[in-house]
Amino acid sequence: MKIYKFGGSSLGSAARIKKIAGIIRSGLQPDCPVVVVSAFHRVTDLLLEAANVACAGREGYLRILDDIGQLHTTVLDGLFSGSDAYAGLSDSIRTELAELHDLLHGVFLLRELSEKSTALLLSFGERLSARIVAGYLNLLKLPAVYIDARDLIVTDANYGSATVDLEESFQRIVNAQVPDGVIPVVTGYIAAAEDGTTTTLGRGGSDYTASLFGAALGAEEILIWTDVDGFFSADPKRVRDARVLPFISYAEAMELSHAGAKVLHPFTILPAMKASIPVLIKNSFNPDAPGTRIERELDPAAVRQVHPVTGLSSINSVVLLNLSGSGMVGVPGIASRLFSCLAKHHINVIFISQASSEQSISLAINPAQAAKANRILEDEFTAEMQARLIDPLVLRRHLALVAVVGNNMSGHPGVSAQLFETLGKNGINVIAVAQGANEMNISVVIDNRDEDKALNCIHESFFLSQRKVHVFLAGTGTIAKSLIRQISRHRMNLRREKDLDVLVCGLANTRRIAHADEGIDLERWEDALKPREPGYAGIEGYIRLIRERNLHNTVFVDCTASGNVAEQYPELLRANISVVTANKLGMAGCAELYEQIRTAQRASNARFLYETNVGAGLPIINTLNDLKNSGDDIISIEGVLSGTLSFIFNELRKGGRFSDIVRMAKEAGYTEPDPRDDLSGADFARKVLILGRELGCPMIYSDVECESLVPEELRGDMPVEEFLGRLSSVDQWYADEIQTAGKAGMTIAYAGEIRDGKASIGVKRVPLSSPIAGLNGSENMVVFTTDRYNITPLVVRGPGAGGEVTAGGVFADILRIASYLV
Repeated sequence: MKIYKFGGSSLGSAARIKKIAGIIRSGLQPDCPVVVVSAFHRVTDLLLEAANVACAGREGYLRILDDIGQLHTTVLDGLFSGSDAYAGLSDSIRTELAELHDLLHGVFLLRELSEKSTALLLSFGERLSARIVAGYLNLLKLPAVYIDARDLIVTDANYGSATVDLEESFQRIVNAQVPDGVIPVVTGYIAAAEDGTTTTLGRGGSDYTASLFGAALGAEEILIWTDVDGFFSADPKRVRDARVLPFISYAEAMELSHAGAKVLHPFTILPAMKASIPVLIKNSFNPDAPGTRIERELDPAAVRQVHPVTGLSSINSVVLLNLSGSGMVGVPGIASRLFSCLAKHHINVIFISQASSEQSISLAINPAQAAKANRILEDEFTAEMQARLIDPLVLRRHLALVAVVGNNMSGHPGVSAQLFETLGKNGINVIAVAQGANEMNISVVIDNRDEDKALNCIHESFFLSQRKVHVFLAGTGTIAKSLIRQISRHRMNLRREKDLDVLVCGLANTRRIAHADEGIDLERWEDALKPREPGYAGIEGYIRLIRERNLHNTVFVDCTASGNVAEQYPELLRANISVVTANKLGMAGCAELYEQIRTAQRASNARFLYETNVGAGLPIINTLNDLKNSGDDIISIEGVLSGTLSFIFNELRKGGRFSDIVRMAKEAGYTEPDPRDDLSGADFARKVLILGRELGCPMIYSDVECESLVPEELRGDMPVEEFLGRLSSVDQWYADEIQTAGKAGMTIAYAGEIRDGKASIGVKRVPLSSPIAGLNGSENMVVFTTDRYNITPLVVRGPGAGGEVTAGGVFADILRIASYLV
């Protein structure tokens, strides 16, 4: 014989009841199952709402009562219309609804709603659904009888969450007279105290009812029919990658359900475990799915887990109560008084953490009981508080509890380290932690705003070989477009070869924005851009959106040249959001902003990478840091860090005229629209400033001696064409300079140098044997002269400009951060 329990989601409409009737019919052999039913979907909530509205003296309870009646009448019509059974069953339902009306009217008149009255009012949901299900089975020629569990399950008088008298209840269940071949349809959730008054087993208590009947009758299996395919590794509504667990142990199921997993009532497992009855979680909407099997001993060969963690669960809202004080140290009985006091007043403790110094005890409790707990504990410890032996109680609200559960965690080194490292890298602060001696459960209390983020990053860390990085781009210009193409082109390779999924979850420019937690379609990203909504204007609005999304492994990528965006780096880092930037206005900005960025970076678990600030895709900053970190002393840094100016001087060495070459560079797209922006050397100077700061020199922009290639007489406000036309005035100077340098076995280059804490940029003579003299096209080059690389300096050379190259450098930085985060 089997026990079938159907939850409210499996009921609530004629079509759903027809579906469960088919499931029941298929389970008739060899014996009839015992069927336990919950109230129809949402009915318990409606009953509670009606009770509270009536208690407040508002006649709106009548509308809610009409909704409840209409729901059940609609189901009756869908199942019994035209049948002989309709009239009799309709009368029974009307009788129940009339009694419910009278009770609610009494609450309305008295303006009083006790736990005892609430339990009785809530019982009508199961009473109505069980009558309808039993009636429909009889209509299908499947003999069934309505069973009111209040006649069989005996509890104490704690009406809202009663404790069951197992011995008496089991005896009554066994002695219940049900003819052979008849299906008992039992009301779940409800029971009765010894005096016959109605009690309830707590929300979700129909699971517990099924387990009690299964244990009493020695059932073969207990099947919990719900609306999901089984027990998941995490709540699938919060963790998209959650997976069904084919098998879990009784102990794991108990831990997960007590810590918030809503698949089972927390007390369900104990009766089944004592009787060694397997519990199956099945989906009534997908009955062919294998579901989850819960039992004592699992076949090691069949269910050997690769991961030490079985599943995650969470409670969204808890209050942390902290009792502390120097007077608690070494004083026996403090903990006993604390817990006895709470137990006496029926306050459930979800979580306990105590410092080894015995100076503080932290408890997590239901927010609804927080005020009561605070009041009674203040009364209990009044004398100690007045003597200042115990500090005033501290309550922290808006917290969540996350539990990491698994049999295989026991004796498995590194689980705690992996858990806390994952949370730390994602900027999630752990407020309290508890772990049992059986090592099966590690529970942490965090800010409830971080609950989803914590669940996703922990699940990804323990369950998925494929990691995710959520990228938010600022800017949609040349670099951003190239980066999007590169990510789109290589995403599948990264997933296949590196088990890494790079999701672009946000895009924004000055006017438009797009975002999607599951990733934007990179083939049609421009179509996804929409006008910004009120409240999300500017870079501040975009960052507000990113913080509200609060996704794990988030990377902000700056593809702009905006000072306003660069000013936001400290806030992003303080929010533990990693930053990759191609924008030089942060690290080459004012000294105050530079220090703010560095300070925020040191205080954060986030990463800040800006390789492309100096040499586009060239590994200049990484090389410099590797030299420093390995203990090498850097004597000097020289090089050419402007693709535009490199091209101009490389062409000059071939014999061209300076003004013609500048015009050619502009027409080829190597310069800014106004070539004076390049010829001024300002961009070059910012790059040198960044390298100087990397060396530890306290530089500001004005410390860099920068020779402008814009002739002084041409620096006024004039059109670009006029400037280019008058630039020929310096052609002869460059020709003479190259000729003079050549006679000495040298040539000229526009190069920069950092030596002895000083930085300079300008037209310099360099030997023909110098690496700089051998540059081609728009190549960049940096020459490191160090203690180790003294006779033969270390040279980094390659393309130093262009959207594709820069985007490639940004992409590489994203992947570096990904390897750190995941």
